[in-house]
Amino acid sequence: MNLDISIAIASILCFSQTSAYAADANRGRALYEIRCIQCHDVSVHSRNNRVAKTYDEVRNWTKRWDTTLGGLWDKDDIEDVSTYLNGRYYQYP
Repeated sequence: MNLDISIAIASILCFSQTSAYAADANRGRALYEIRCIQCHDVSVHSRNNRVAKTYDEVRNWTKRWDTTLGGLWDKDDIEDVSTYLNGRYYQYP
């Protein structure tokens, strides 16, 4: 997908949240693909010696990397990306 289109889609998704918020893995995927995929390929998430061993640790690493990259995401963004990563790669409860 074209990067400009991805950014536009993610922007629309960011502004379309409701007050009764539930984590959205599809939105998390869009955010991840826009911001993270350039440095993180599948091998980061599927290596045998994983750093994150629980869902909370996946969320903490997502938050840590967001902070490292300038802290652009709010808590809902972090939760969406963490939910996507957990569903796609980790399957932690």
